[in-house]
Amino acid sequence: MKVLIAEDDSSTRKFLKHFIERLPNFDIVGEACNGEDLISSIVTSRPDIVLVDIGMPLLNGMDAIKSCVNLFPMLQVIFITGSDDYALEAFNVKAVDYILKPVEGVRLYTALERAAQNHDQALNKKTAPKKDLMIKLNQSIIFIPQEEILFIERLERKSVIHTKVRQYETNDSLGHLGSLLDSRFLACHRSYIINMEKLEMVEASGQSYKAHFKNYEKTAKISKNKLVELQQYKS
Repeated sequence: MKVLIAEDDSSTRKFLKHFIERLPNFDIVGEACNGEDLISSIVTSRPDIVLVDIGMPLLNGMDAIKSCVNLFPMLQVIFITGSDDYALEAFNVKAVDYILKPVEGVRLYTALERAAQNHDQALNKKTAPKKDLMIKLNQSIIFIPQEEILFIERLERKSVIHTKVRQYETNDSLGHLGSLLDSRFLACHRSYIINMEKLEMVEASGQSYKAHFKNYEKTAKISKNKLVELQQYKS
């Protein structure tokens, strides 16, 4: 795995470099000391994994990564920082891990191994046939392609299936519908199941979180205790 280190603190950068050089399956392909160098280094060296400090000069590491992830969707990001203020943003850019300084070797090794595994899975991923979700609607049976479902919401005594073009109401319980869905769906709240592949952003909202979906106004709720599970799913 090709690794890029982006860290403006020389002692931390030295530690990371020394640690990674001892691992047989990881090669350092570059170093960056600020956010602008980070972007140019990603473009030129095309790393598989990048270790990113957030508090860097010129352009912070979070903003630099945000400008790169759409261009390089397979890039595996591990944030290494002295503050937990950006943890939610790290989730939104699908970071593999968010490690607080001082860095522990075991935690770093685990994150690197998971990033390598994610990268390999993305390379080898094959699209399997997906079954449609079958629901009863009045006197009819409707087949909804699972890839079209954004989320399912329990509302009073009905379940509402949200797609971009239509909402379907059914008497089926969330538990029953969840048993028919494939692994891309996650029960993120007692009243919601979301399609993780359609999730665009997570936003803090009081004691819980809101799930946003691209080009769709309505949002789903995410329980606070499900955020870690979501992050693990995404990574």
